[in-house]
Amino acid sequence: MMKWRVRRVSPYFMLLPAVVLLVFIVMYPMVFSFWVSLHRWYLGKPHLFPFIGLRNYSAILLKDAVFRIALLNTLKLAVICIPVEFTLGMSLALLLSRGDIRGKVIFRTCLVMPVVLTPVVSGVLWKFLLHPSYGLVNYLLGLLGISKVEWLADPRFALFSVALANMWQWTPFAFLLLYAGLVSLPREPLEAATVDGASGWQAFRFITFPLLTPIMVIALLMRTMDLVKLFDVVYVLTRGGPADATEVLTLYNFRVGLNYFDMGKAAAMSWIIAAIVTLLSQLYLRVSRIEF
Repeated sequence: MMKWRVRRVSPYFMLLPAVVLLVFIVMYPMVFSFWVSLHRWYLGKPHLFPFIGLRNYSAILLKDAVFRIALLNTLKLAVICIPVEFTLGMSLALLLSRGDIRGKVIFRTCLVMPVVLTPVVSGVLWKFLLHPSYGLVNYLLGLLGISKVEWLADPRFALFSVALANMWQWTPFAFLLLYAGLVSLPREPLEAATVDGASGWQAFRFITFPLLTPIMVIALLMRTMDLVKLFDVVYVLTRGGPADATEVLTLYNFRVGLNYFDMGKAAAMSWIIAAIVTLLSQLYLRVSRIEF
């Protein structure tokens, strides 16, 4: 009887260190940040910690014009980047999944290289490429007779420049997920459709696309969450300028917390960003009608 009880309880003891670590590393900071978001707390006056309820949330959502600009810029980046990354990634995955393509290993290696770079290195690289005086982009435009463009200093082009750098780095990520999904699909339905006389488009629309839908939803979810949390590239390229033209949610959150030292407002903004990510994720899952 005693041995049976030990065997029954021992798995829980084995899980206990991981649970304790999870509580201290994940759960406690989350609870503490939510508690801080309900207070007015400035790092310059740490001894003052008055409880103000949901005032930080209402101030952000109703009165903070910069937050609305950052939210709009983040949504613009999502609308620009996600369709382009997904379309290019799917096109490349379909192309390289064919058996008659030579040199696929070389192409895959070259496509993966941007993902290997850290976002900071990618931002520095694109800052040189888009430099108005000695950048490669303006040099090529000059060969075509087009005058120099202030890519990062002009509000009309700054957000597009950030989107361009982001798409260059993360389109290969969408390609990798979709390519892995394509090569793992069963071949029997496609072979049967070919025997029945289905065209390539019909096979993709009625067989490949439905089977690949869970992978596509995962790719869209991951890229959407990454774009909402975008920080590194924007910080390196523009730091939110010019005139808040590239201000995004996480950069503004960083500025409020570590530049203005308003930790209560920064904590509340973090929870708002988390709520936005959760709502977008649920929207994807409901539209795709997929349960994980």
